Amino acid sequence: MTNKLYYKDAYLKEIKTKVVKSEGNKILLEETIFFPQTSSEPGDLGKINEYKVVGLKKEGEEIWHNLNMASMLKVGDEVTLQLDWEKRYMMMRLHSALHLWASVFDRVFQERAVAGVVKSNTAYLVFKHELSDEIIQKALEQANKDIQVGVEIKTFDDKTRAGFKWCQIGEYDPIPCGGLQVKDSKEIAGLICKEKLLEGEKQKLILQIK
Repeated sequence: MTNKLYYKDAYLKEIKTKVVKSEGNKILLEETIFFPQTSSEPGDLGKINEYKVVGLKKEGEEIWHNLNMASMLKVGDEVTLQLDWEKRYMMMRLHSALHLWASVFDRVFQERAVAGVVKSNTAYLVFKHELSDEIIQKALEQANKDIQVGVEIKTFDDKTRAGFKWCQIGEYDPIPCGGLQVKDSKEIAGLICKEKLLEGEKQKLILQIK
């Protein structure tokens, strides 16, 4: 089992750890700061010693690190992990912006998003039907007020379901989330609605951050 340090501290940028398995261009480590790609969030990049981390694969409770070439690393070797922090921090800020905007829609306007996805420089929410421009604008204004004031963002484990996690922003209702977040809404800086798309009856709202 890989010790997932990103859940304990999402702001860790560099650590030393040891190799557990090494197979060609893949290695398994005792612990990692690299977050693997999911269906709704991009994974991390960075370096392990002189090797570039080009991808990650979660297999059960193990996280394999795919390198840009076959390595000379052996079981027991100590290695240094260096995160591409700029990419990670953008992902965290976008993810928190997505949760905040979704929370405002849900609490203030009783409009619940049915999906949320983080990309490299944007993110989007999906709703079952088209929302009015007035609601979208008011939800955007409220989210930016929360960003300006600053509200706490916390993540926590479910007490009854192993491996299930939640994210809560301020006094808004908790939302299921297995991703990574910033600690305070001020870190988001600002939220912009970049585009509104209709896909059949569903609406996709694409956001960017300042």
